[in-house]
Amino acid sequence: MRKLLIGALAAATMGLGLSPAAQAQEEVRITQAVASFAFLPIDYAKASGIFEEEGLDVQQIATRGGGPDLTALISGDVQFNAAAGTYQIGAIAAGREIVNVYNFYDRNLIGLVLSEEAAAATGVSPDAPLKERLAALKGLKIGMTRPGSLTDKQVRHLLRQGGLSEDDAQIVAIGGPPNLLSALDQGAIDGFAISVPHYQIAAQRHGAVIWVDNTRGDDPSIDPFMMESILTTREYADAHPEIVAAMVRAVDRAVEEIAASTPEEVRAVVQDTFASVDPETMLIGIEAVQQALNTDGRVTMDMAENTMLLDGRTDQVSAKQLFDTFTAEFIPQ
Repeated sequence: MRKLLIGALAAATMGLGLSPAAQAQEEVRITQAVASFAFLPIDYAKASGIFEEEGLDVQQIATRGGGPDLTALISGDVQFNAAAGTYQIGAIAAGREIVNVYNFYDRNLIGLVLSEEAAAATGVSPDAPLKERLAALKGLKIGMTRPGSLTDKQVRHLLRQGGLSEDDAQIVAIGGPPNLLSALDQGAIDGFAISVPHYQIAAQRHGAVIWVDNTRGDDPSIDPFMMESILTTREYADAHPEIVAAMVRAVDRAVEEIAASTPEEVRAVVQDTFASVDPETMLIGIEAVQQALNTDGRVTMDMAENTMLLDGRTDQVSAKQLFDTFTAEFIPQ
């Protein structure tokens, strides 16, 4: 509530010439893996005018899968990246100084769906205990976006949780959500992993069966989780602390407003951004991400440990190393 009041006060000062929006807008670019509700606070901050009020002109760039989005940050092509903690692990191992300045989702939003035919062939109910559902993935062809992406890591983690090896299913890179849906429709894959709302769309429009729904806490081994954070480089944060602070304030305000609003109110703000998503699916997606909002923006050791568990590279990077990439220095007090 205090943050909401601060945001309202900041907006009220616009008419007095005190707002950052009254100054020249700072152009910044932020990458994200795909266009989805996994990045709703950023979409909301842009559509609602919060970024503008904070003096930012933000360009969002979807890279059609995780990996290239962080690479663009490391290379200096963009100033920010919105990504899951798994992508920081490779950067840590490579000695890159990537800092996590704000976490806006602390629950995994990747779901796994199977085609109706594949689900029926397993002989297992979608309501069965998780381990039974996961063991039933043996022999199936499961799609993900890109090798090394969070969707790839998610599938491999689920196989391990089901007592299977990564070779017990065929994991194939298909690309973004449209490609995954097309491959499922054509029978080229038995299922796929993707974020909200695309697996809901697969169920509603394509007859798929939701097999794992992490927005409902289906897999307790990774709850809580470093799902989505705002990342930048230490060099950029040191050189432009006021811009980093403005980005964090904007996303923090968006998180607070989304948390305090009904799904219908949130939909009204972002409906043009997600024009291709039908209204009911939008509500399902918004309700799902509202359960994952991290309203204080901070990362905990539990989140880092669970993120490392899913990623699997514990021989290269420790949970403490991942946790230590987080800084609260830009979060509003």
